[in-house]
This record gives sequence, structure tokens and C-alpha cells, in this order.
Amino acid sequence: MHVLELRGVSKRLGRRMVVEDLNMTVEAGEVYGFLGPNGAGKTTTIRMIVGLIRPTAGEIRILGHDVQRDPVRALAHVGAIVENPELYSYLTGRQNLIHYARLAGVNDIARRVERVAERVGLADRLDEKVKRYSLGMRQRLGVAQALIADPKLLVLDEPTNGLDPAGMREFRELIRALAREGMAVFVSSHLLAEVEQMCDKVAVLRGGRVIAEARIADLTASVGHVWLRVSRPDMAQAVLRNSGWEVARDGGRLRVAAKDEAAIAAVVRALVEQGIDVYEVAPGGGLEQSFLALTGESPAHAAGMA
Repeated sequence: MHVLELRGVSKRLGRRMVVEDLNMTVEAGEVYGFLGPNGAGKTTTIRMIVGLIRPTAGEIRILGHDVQRDPVRALAHVGAIVENPELYSYLTGRQNLIHYARLAGVNDIARRVERVAERVGLADRLDEKVKRYSLGMRQRLGVAQALIADPKLLVLDEPTNGLDPAGMREFRELIRALAREGMAVFVSSHLLAEVEQMCDKVAVLRGGRVIAEARIADLTASVGHVWLRVSRPDMAQAVLRNSGWEVARDGGRLRVAAKDEAAIAAVVRALVEQGIDVYEVAPGGGLEQSFLALTGESPAHAAGMA
């Protein structure tokens, strides 16, 4: 059984179809990235998943329970941070978690609070007031709040906004640890490098439709290229073009479209056979290039939400 399943989900706002015919599944132990440029429908989708708004058509199921027909059972399995975590700055971290545990009807609250605080790395700061927390600590407390009822699905909307590089790394490690424990994580983000390092699978949304869904490795390989440093760049460029390769020069380096190891080996062999020394072969592309190829948007324009 899928942890999260969307079947034919659409949402119309007035005359505008914001989201159209979404079909996605998220499995236990999987971190699923949800990417898209400004106005693509990412946040609208997340709000439908957590029951804040109703889809115009289609169904959303969490562990087999329909979010619209059986919201109590479906959402009992969900922990979420939509936009910024709702925290009381004048209370301690512990008091915040106790409050949300009571709202969720958690049994053995004291033990559960200690457990989630340990899980997110806040056990030694739990009795400090939240107003003294750094942004990274607030984000971790928000995740602890989302985990308080022991959900099977964690839904995060732009969770690393505003974090410094160290905070991003800590957050990424936390999410990967939760996935290793079997939790399904659905995360919306415009930070492509973070998604590439954090997620197992990604869907790319454009104009309210999913235009690509694949495992990270497969998606990046589909538009892959390599950088070569060679002894005679001009001659190397001519050799590769004459052999049918797509190649461009950047100073002393060549950028060659090569999607897999076999293609890279063929490129190197073609050069060596012509007496050209190959000093370095470096990977290029990655998720950012894939995103640009699919959406036509720069990463800076992907930050907006809809």
C-alpha cells in the first residue's frame, strides 16, 4: 500500500485550473521532492494533501484512506509544516511540544516529547524559550511538532528557507535519518541542490501539470553531460563534432553531451585514438540542468509558490 497516492487530482480557482490531473505515489522510506517554478501549483497541492482545501476532481489517499471521505483516519497519519512552523516564542520548546501533543491526543506525552526532541537534536535545548532559538533550531522544533503524533507521512513546504549552509546540512541529515526509519517524506522546495542531495525521487510541476517524475539519478542522467580537459581543445572539439557529438568549448574545457558511462567511454576513446590526451573527465549537469531543460525557468524564478 502506498503511503501517499494522488489519482487524477485537479483544482480550479475561478476560471483558472491551478492543478490538473496529478497522479503521484510516495512510498515508505522515500523522500519525494516536489519542484516547480512560480505559479506551478506546488503549495496548492500540499494544501490539498493536508486537507486545508478540497480538490475539484480526483482523490488523495493516505495509507488507503481518502482525505475527503475519511479525513480523520487519513490525516491521523500526517505530520506537516506548511509555510512557517506555528510556534509560541514565549514558551519553551518543551511547552510547545506538550501543547501540540495534547491537541493531537497523544498518550504518554512526557515520553513522546523527549523522544521527538532527541530525534531532531533538541534534547539539550528543550527547556529554553523558543524566542532564543536560532532559525535552524526553530525549524527542527517545527519538525518535532510535526512528528509528535508519530505520523507515517511528513509533508514539508519549503522547509529550508532562510537556513544557513550548516543549518541546511543538519536539516537534510535529519530528513534522511527519518526516511531510513521508514517514514515517507513529501517535500516542496525551490533549492535544487538541496533536493538533489535530500530526495530519492522528484516530480517537476509546470502549469499545474507534472511534466516529469523520476528517481533523481534517472532524471539527471536524461540530460547529462561531462566536462573534459584535454591536450588540444580545438582539435578535440573538431574530432567530436565530426563524430556526431554535441560539444561546446569553455576556455580550455569541452562540454560534451554524454548521458551514461558507455557514452563517456566512447568520447574518451574517440579522442585518444586521434592522439589527444584526456587529462580530466568531470561530471556536469545535475538536477539544476534537468529542471532548466524541463521548465525553461532559471532556479531563481522557481522560488515562488502557488
